[in-house]
Amino acid sequence: MMSQQILTKNITVYTKENCVYCVKAKSLLKGLGLKFTEKKIETDFKSVDAMIADIGKKVRAMPQIKIDDELVGGYNQLIEYFNDKKLVNYKGDIIREQ
Repeated sequence: MMSQQILTKNITVYTKENCVYCVKAKSLLKGLGLKFTEKKIETDFKSVDAMIADIGKKVRAMPQIKIDDELVGGYNQLIEYFNDKKLVNYKGDIIREQ
């Protein structure tokens, strides 16, 4: 099953305070029953540069999501990632198996 393969993935979500899309990304992952590690810019890093080094790329927006150490991108890219796997529709709504 596709969802079982995804359940074994290592997922990291980089977030910041007062970020609507960070909340949406975490909610989507929880809705899919996926465990993830959250790293907050305000508390988990000594500087923005340290966070950028951890992400592996200079980014301008939050959240940023890594799956198995590969940067997927932000919330919209997360939707595309799961849409390709037929787990969400193009709006990010979870597709329940019939």
